[in-house]
Parts: sequence; structure tokens; C-alpha cells
Amino acid sequence: MVCKKRLGKSRIWISTLLTLVLLVLGACSNQTASSGEGEPIKIGAILSFSGNFAPLSESIKAGMELYFEQNGNKIGNRPVTVKYEDDEANPQVALRKYRQLVDSEKVDLLVGPISSSVVYALRDVIEKDKIVLIVANAAANDISWDKKSDYIYRVSISNWQDGTPGAAYIANNIGKKAYVLAPDYPAGHETIEAFKAAFVAAGGEIVKEAWPKLGNNDYATYLTDIQQTKPDLVFPFLAGTDAIRFVQQYEQFGLKGKIPLTGTQEFLDPLVTDPAGQAAEGIIGATMYTAALDNATNKAFVEAFTKKYGKTPNYFNVQGYDSAQVIAKAVEKAGSVKSEDLTKVLKDIAFSSPRGELAMDPMTHNLTLDMYLAKNVWKDGKIVQEIMGDAMKGLKIPETPPAKSK
Repeated sequence: MVCKKRLGKSRIWISTLLTLVLLVLGACSNQTASSGEGEPIKIGAILSFSGNFAPLSESIKAGMELYFEQNGNKIGNRPVTVKYEDDEANPQVALRKYRQLVDSEKVDLLVGPISSSVVYALRDVIEKDKIVLIVANAAANDISWDKKSDYIYRVSISNWQDGTPGAAYIANNIGKKAYVLAPDYPAGHETIEAFKAAFVAAGGEIVKEAWPKLGNNDYATYLTDIQQTKPDLVFPFLAGTDAIRFVQQYEQFGLKGKIPLTGTQEFLDPLVTDPAGQAAEGIIGATMYTAALDNATNKAFVEAFTKKYGKTPNYFNVQGYDSAQVIAKAVEKAGSVKSEDLTKVLKDIAFSSPRGELAMDPMTHNLTLDMYLAKNVWKDGKIVQEIMGDAMKGLKIPETPPAKSK
């Protein structure tokens, strides 16, 4: 009888011990599952791989892939996969591709787009679905103002930051009467509006505005108008193949060297100046990046990029590189890919970029940037950017639209 009692107690003790072991193992299993340890991180990239913006998208992709390759295609010990989709710079196409990435592919977060029109179209569905978007290019101002979202963070530049910084120098050193030109879509109007405000504040005058369609092939009408208007200078905002064609045709019309051509940072970038060639010589403006920037991160980046791709990086490459870097740092800092965790760390995330030491402004979800005056010069058979000095240090987009500022 005593042996049976002892045996019964032993069985109870063993059963209790096994239960405790199973509970511990279950807790460890749940903890691993909740942290996603070892599970792939899926990133959805919405970019414009066809049309005028294709070179910009390919450049951003190259920069992202370099960063992830340098880090073993992992964030922590989780492998990274990127699913690329072409939005064709069309808001309706972008919305379809968004649904495919979010609903079918089940991506953890998003990166892109190129077009301001597209980011405006995506804003409300992103807010509704509560999925994080790292903006790699689209510079739409209102994404930092009335349409600001807890789930959208810009790693590139705003249109206000692109149009503003070179204006005072241009007015004070090149001419007081400007002819401005940009595509008739949100980024064009926002960038020119920013330039106009700063240029007029510096004593300048806008003598004429021109609004060609996006993807224009022939600028003859506008170049003839420039000849007849005879401004002190021309300030365009154009990107991709539009900018290349404009620069080449500006020279063909005999305007180069007669009426100074200035512009936004797009005209001071290898993506435009390499194919435009010597026609781009002499253009002056403000930019957030050139390969000549003297900082340790940029030197390492230029070396790695040149080794991998055999060419000098452009600022779209840097935007892709920094987008990947911000994603990695946010996931590592949050210890999660959940939107509610990422948004807590993205608001004021800081990192070392080829552009310098950067930080997110928590009030606008837009980077604070240093902008540099630069000039295109012809050297050793190609255009390079010569830094002339600082345009503006620590440039933030205002917290509200300037017209509404007190």
C-alpha cells in the first residue's frame, strides 16, 4: 500500500514537471513567433519603371540593393525580400499595385513612390490600412502638411526644399528677371511656387511661367518664347528624360551662354548631366548631394557604388540607399515590423547618410537637410559638380504651408 502511494505521488510530480516544461517551451515558442525571429521581412516597392521616371526608379532600386547586399540581405538575422511593382507614374495603376502588395503579397511595409501625384493617391489607403510607407522620392509638400500621416516618412526631399535654397543666390548673383518652367503636375507647381516666393523675397521678378506636359519631347515652343521674352535667366524644374531633352535643346537653340540656365538639383546630377553631356555645362543651382561631398560615409558609399556599378552615384541612388538604411534601423530599433512599433521610432530617427548626418523632423516626418550651391563644370571629358559653398544649412520644410504661417 505504501509503495502504491509513493508511486502515485511520483506520477503526480512527473506530470507536474512535464506540464511546467511544456508551458516554458510554449512561452519560448510564442516569444519567437511574436518577434518574427528568422522570418523574412517583406518590403513592397512601388516605383515607376516605365516612362519618363524609369531612370529615377532604376537608380533608387540600385541604391537599395547596394545597402541590403552590404548587410547580407538581412535586417538583424531576418532575411529581406523586396517585391518591386511598376506604377507607371499613374495614380490608378499605383492603387492597384498597392492592393496587390498589401493584400496578396502581405508585405510588412512599403517604399516609394517617385511621383507626387502617386503619393497623394496612396495617402488615404495607407492611413486606413495602417501600413508604413518610406518615401524614397515623391516630394509632395502636403504629405508633410495637411496630408501628414503617422504612417508616412520621407527620406528624400520636399518640393519646398528643392525650390527654395538656390533662389536668393540666383537673384543676387545671376539676374533679377526669371523665366520659370515646369511640368503641369503637383511637383512642378509646388517647386516653382517655392522658388518664386524665395526669389521675389530676394528682390527678383518672375517675368513668365510655362507649364509643358509631363513627358514632353519637344521644347521648341518654349525655347522660342524664352528667346522673345529675353529674361535675365531661366529656372526650370524637370526630371528624368524631360530634363535631358530640355538641356540639349537649350544648347541647340543657341541659348546656352546667352541666357544663364539655372535650376533645381535635378540639373546638377549625373542622371541628367551624363547623357546631356557638355550641353549641361555652366548650370548653377542648389543640391542636397554630389559625389564630391567630403564625409566618411560618402567616401565609403562612392567607393562601394562605383565598384558594384562602374559609375558615379547620383542622388536618386542615395535616396534608395538611405531608404533601405532607414527601414533597417527602424526595424532593429523597434524590434518589430509592426506599424505601431515602427512609427514610434521613425518620428525622430537619425542616421549617417552619404549626404551627411540626418534626422527626421517629428513635426513634418521630413528630413532636415543641408543644401549646397553647385555648378556643372566640364572636366576630363565629362560634367562634374563643383561645390561653390552652402546654400542653406539644416533646411526644414515649414510645419505649415508658408501662406498659412503666422
